Amino acid sequence: MSDSTLFVRKSSGLTRTVSANQALFANLVGMGILVNIFWITYASASYPGADLTATVFTAAGVNLVVAYVYWMLSVSMPRTGGDYVWVGRIIHPAIAFMENLVLVVIIITWVGLFPYLAASTKLPMLFENLAITTGNQSFGGIATALANTPNYIFIVGVVIVTGIILMMFLSVRNIFRIIIGLFAIEAVIFVIFIGMLLTTSHAAFVAGFNAQSGSTVDSIISQGVSLNGGPIVYTAAATATGLVYTMLSFIGYSFSSYFAGEVKGDPKKSQGLAIFGAPLIFTVLIYILYASMYNVFGHEFLVSSALLFVNGKSPLPVIPSPAYLIAFITSSPILAFLIPFGLLLNDIGFAIVFFFVPTRSIFAWAFDRTIPTKFASVDRRGVPYLAVILMAIIAYASVWITVYTTWFSYLYYANFGWWLATAVVMFAAAIFPFRRKQIFESAPKIVTLKIGPVPVLTIVGAVGVVLSLFISYSTILPAFNGFPINPIYVVSMLFVMVAGLIIYAISYLYQRSRGVPMELANKELPPI
Repeated sequence: MSDSTLFVRKSSGLTRTVSANQALFANLVGMGILVNIFWITYASASYPGADLTATVFTAAGVNLVVAYVYWMLSVSMPRTGGDYVWVGRIIHPAIAFMENLVLVVIIITWVGLFPYLAASTKLPMLFENLAITTGNQSFGGIATALANTPNYIFIVGVVIVTGIILMMFLSVRNIFRIIIGLFAIEAVIFVIFIGMLLTTSHAAFVAGFNAQSGSTVDSIISQGVSLNGGPIVYTAAATATGLVYTMLSFIGYSFSSYFAGEVKGDPKKSQGLAIFGAPLIFTVLIYILYASMYNVFGHEFLVSSALLFVNGKSPLPVIPSPAYLIAFITSSPILAFLIPFGLLLNDIGFAIVFFFVPTRSIFAWAFDRTIPTKFASVDRRGVPYLAVILMAIIAYASVWITVYTTWFSYLYYANFGWWLATAVVMFAAAIFPFRRKQIFESAPKIVTLKIGPVPVLTIVGAVGVVLSLFISYSTILPAFNGFPINPIYVVSMLFVMVAGLIIYAISYLYQRSRGVPMELANKELPPI
């Protein structure tokens, strides 16, 4: 059967308008070049003895294994939908839908999470910084109201999501112009932040904090040591555990594979730059970030303030992120405003990319007839508008659920599901040369390289399976997340997988009743 009979139409309707550089910047925005200014607080509380700078290059090495696989599969099958297409053509479309559904469900919940975090943490931090540097305590009142009033948080979250939804109806070219603009602003703020840290001593921070915070560095460290049950020092064991956390910071470098059908140029070069280049750049940036923050604020203080915060004992009005602590080393309201504003933009950038990527998976599902084909409809500008509308409904629901309920508690184990799904992709890559020999041998030479008789992709894919399963397992351990394994949360991730198989089975039986041979979807590639 030819693709004209298997697929809904010969052309997907999507257009190749994204350049390699734009794909790279989108991946970096999806990774968040500023986000570790925020996450270092939680990392410090979870792994008090971890030297996060020592984890960066090891974590990068592990992620580059995964990046290599995504790059090679993107070169072999540069189609919109990414791993849904690859796994479906290599293993089986049911397994592909199951695996991809897990990733999409997790990403969709993040669409609501990051507007929530922008409203509940970044904006309060911004106003608190203005209160410190201007002496106007009305800003502090605004910060308190924003942080502690769910309705305010919900309204701000809805405003952010609404802006993103409207943006998604623009042409892809214009969407990526906005993404590049966000990256440019974040990059400038990154440079300013690092510049401030490089020109500030630890002693200057201590003096500023002691004079303006209402507490002292020594007092916070003393309380932190008490909570820690002993001295706060680097240990090899804690650093090894912290490695898993740092690895999770890299999530996002593979996002360009999901809109590969819209990326211009030779996939070997464009996806190589985007998928392989993004983690390399990110590695350098977060190493500089961690080293600079430790140098100015001190490991003991960052850990102690984080422990007090997560245990509800912090004397500080907002989360003790370095984006807040920066207010104690500058008298400039502009600089004090700029850093948390950068984190706010970082969250908005996350939400944009995390909205865009699932629409492409939904499109690919519909194009294969796994879900109603109407969701593969595109307008004259190449916008899958029904997929966007579906995502819009889900996004609003996600914000509401995040703000007013605890239903997303299973997100504690989101990384368990993410890396379990990644292991499936790694396995597909390992068997690709044997399972789909014709597609493999017709791929560019960089994909078909061998060491002796064994394809390099098989070797790297097999290593990726082991690493992904190890990371997935590690993320549910008490040493990683700070609480005993919760079987319900673990099962919730597995339930999504089972739900994926059930949905595919229903779709398969329905299409079969209509005379559509769904099983052929794993034998041919979509147009783009």
